[in-house]
Order: sequence, then C-alpha cells, then structure tokens
Amino acid sequence: MKRPLFITLAVCALGLTANAQGDAEDVVVPKNETWLREVDLTLVPNIAIRPEGSGICEDAECNGPENDMCFETCGNTPTPEDIYGCPRDHHWALTFDDGPSQYTEQLLDLLDHHQIKATFCVMGAHVEKYPATVKRAYEAGHQIASHTYSHPHLMSLTNEEIIYEIKATEKAIKDAIGIKPKYVRPPFGEADGRVKALLKAMGYKVLLWNVDPTDYDVYMRADAGKKIRGAFQKAAAGIDTGLNPHEDPGYISLQHDLYNQSITQVPHIISYLKKRGYQFTTAADCLGDKEPHDLLDQPIEAQNVKNGTLAAAANSPVSASSSSGAMSSSPSSSSSGDHYTAHHEKQQISHVSSATTTTNSLTGLFVSVLATVLFAPFFL
Repeated sequence: MKRPLFITLAVCALGLTANAQGDAEDVVVPKNETWLREVDLTLVPNIAIRPEGSGICEDAECNGPENDMCFETCGNTPTPEDIYGCPRDHHWALTFDDGPSQYTEQLLDLLDHHQIKATFCVMGAHVEKYPATVKRAYEAGHQIASHTYSHPHLMSLTNEEIIYEIKATEKAIKDAIGIKPKYVRPPFGEADGRVKALLKAMGYKVLLWNVDPTDYDVYMRADAGKKIRGAFQKAAAGIDTGLNPHEDPGYISLQHDLYNQSITQVPHIISYLKKRGYQFTTAADCLGDKEPHDLLDQPIEAQNVKNGTLAAAANSPVSASSSSGAMSSSPSSSSSGDHYTAHHEKQQISHVSSATTTTNSLTGLFVSVLATVLFAPFFL
C-alpha cells in the first residue's frame, strides 16, 4: 500500500519543486521601425544566422579558426576590441547581470556601505519593472550597461531583431534615467562578427569578463557561498580562469543580482580582495573611460506589441522567451573549450527570469530534501 502513496507524494513533491523554480516569463520586445532606419548596416558582414545548438562541436580543438563555427563549444573568436578584463594590475570590476531584481536594492546597500562602484548590465524588460532601482544605482555612481531586452541568443536573430532588442533596452533605460549606455554585454557572451558589427554600428563596446563564479549553477547548493568565493580566490591567486584571452592583469567578474545567494557573498569577496591589495572600479573606469553613458535629450518612442511571434521581417512583432536566454555564458580563449562547453550548457539549464525568482528558491530545496527523507527508504 505504501508504493502508490510514495508515487503520489513524489509527484506532488516534484510539482512543488517545479513551481518553486517557475516557468520563465514570456517577454515581448517593443519595436519601432524608425529604429531600423537609425542603424547603418553598410559595415555589417553578411554572416548566416546561427540557431541555438548549431555551435556545438564534438572533438573541437578550439584553436582559433574554428571558434566561431563551434561557438557554443569554444566561445566566439576574441577580437582586440572585446573587453574581457582590466588592463591595470590589481584593479577589479564587479559586474552584475540580468537585473534589476528584487535583490538589487540589497546589493546597492552593500556597495554603498563599502563605498564601491560596480557595473550593472541590465535587461530592458527588468528595467521597466524596477525603474527606481536603476535610478538609484545610476545616481550612486554605478555604471549602467545594456544586456538586451529579453536575453536572447543574438546570433540566432536577424539584424532587425537585434536592433529591436538593443533599441528597446535603450528606451527603457532612457525612460528610467535619461541616458544611453555605451557598453553592452551580449547574453551568453555570444557575438560573432555580424553581431559585433551591429553593436558597434549602434555605438556600443562589447563588455565580457574574465572571472565567472557560475553563481547561476551553484546558487541552490548548500556550499554555494564557498563555490562562489572560490572563483574569486583562485583568480586573485593567479590561477588561470580560462577566460582571459588578452591576458589582462586586472579582472572583470561576472555575477547575477537575480540570486540572493550570490549577493550575500559580496561583502566577503570585497574583504578578501581588499586584503590582497585590489582596488575596485567600474568596468569603464578600469579602461580609463570617464564617460560610459551618453546623455539623451529626445524621447525614444516605441510600439509595444502584445501578441506575435519572433519574425525575420522588419515589420513583424518581435517576441522572445526569457527561458531561451539566461545568464551570460562564458566567452572563452582558444585554450578553454571544455570549460566553455560545460559552462554554456549549465547556464541554459539553470536560468530563471527575474519574475520567477520572486518565488523563494529555498522552497524547492526544502521540498527536495523533504522528499528525500520521506521516500529514500522505498529505494533501499
């Protein structure tokens, strides 16, 4: 009689766990055809769209020439203009992706307390949900960078769709704080020659990173704090991160203000790095760029499309799902293909949007532990 009860309770437990994690929200990207006319495409190469999954290669050498073909295994080929780390020794830029979220105010409190400026790579859809948080970050002196509107795989989009992603984010940021960022972080770190040329045509510098604690992959673990801090400690000790193709002496680290478990490690990270002589800076400041934002005088108009599917035509509604894009996957030097592959796959699996993280992730963990305690005897 216990077996049917076990099956019933197990299904309920799995259902509760799934609900705690949540289904990713659908994000409808605003569009305005005027935006398309603002972008000069003459220097954008005609490179084919790459569907998600098309860049996975078995036994790839990741030696440079094949990186773009095997971008999901190797990471895209680095260019001299790509920003991975700080060019100044013992300088560290903390950066946070995918926000703002319900945890960002807490993070801002911590940064204020330690008098440290950071860089926030924000999603347009989330800026619209938390405009006051973005305003607070900007007025406190933090750098605001773009992370697209809905977090898609940019290489899988048409030129028009990429423009809508970037311009819709510009509008959201403009409405919140009246500026246009000069830096953009491509979701997953994925950007080939076409995507980079498009971003450059819209006035952006590509901001990547050379330290990744993979908080998106470990935030639910009991030892999450130790894992996250460990990545910073190893980099500070001079251990190769596999993410530093330009061999920058300073660091730009990647975290996500979607995860409270990552944010709570920030004071420990700051303390550890300060003791080792590191100075904290924004990504732009570590590059010597004192003007990371453009002030805007004119409003940015947009047309919100409530229904529709992602289309290649410029006059089609553009929609995307947050579930298809999550935390930025790791760009890689040619020597770190294995690291990149594992990182890329785990990030896609572990993503939840800001809307879904409002459900406490500890609920899922509690249910999983409870299910193990209750039902493990039946497997013995």
